[in-house]
Amino acid sequence: MKFIERYFPTTDPQRRRYGLASLIGLVAGIVSSFVKWGAEFPLPPRSPADMWMEGCVNETLIRAAENIDCSRNFLNPPYVFLRDWIGLSDPNAPIYTFAGHVFNYVGFTHIFLSIFIAVSYCVVVEAIPFFKLWQGLLAGALAQIGIHMISLPLMGLTPPLSELPTYEWISEIIGHLIWFWSIEIIRRDLRNRWTREPDPEIPLKNRFTREAIDEGLLSSS
Repeated sequence: MKFIERYFPTTDPQRRRYGLASLIGLVAGIVSSFVKWGAEFPLPPRSPADMWMEGCVNETLIRAAENIDCSRNFLNPPYVFLRDWIGLSDPNAPIYTFAGHVFNYVGFTHIFLSIFIAVSYCVVVEAIPFFKLWQGLLAGALAQIGIHMISLPLMGLTPPLSELPTYEWISEIIGHLIWFWSIEIIRRDLRNRWTREPDPEIPLKNRFTREAIDEGLLSSS
């Protein structure tokens, strides 16, 4: 605890709003999942031309040979996670269709992960504002390291880092930074609006806060 207090100053427990942070994280997680998704359209992280034979071994157990696709584009991390760790025989099975397009379990996992990460982020920064550094870009960089550079290869959801193409690195790095930036923008705006107070590490009695209270933008309580 002393290490955390020394290098990662914490906020006043009386001003933390964990319940509200969780609710905001839910909203931010849903919205930012579309942001992360959208970033992959101009910068696709995987190509249909990239084959991953090691990740394709289990496909022979659930599909006929003529239906097997060993490309990285098909064997994306959510798909492999659902197949190998959750045990779904067909992660691409439709949950529902909209305008003739299928929304499957891979898409659901994408949104669920975004919600989980956003809620965790919003709750953590209530106590340790350090992780909001650079408007959430620090957290985005840490997520890139923790998820795509450590967790996914260790779990067998991607090939080794040395085998990843340059365009996947570019797409994922930019995507993670934009993803967390959008989470932080939503978090800060909704928290300040709903509480009518600044973030808990900002003193309520500083000059800028007093001016905001005088203008009716923040509550004096």
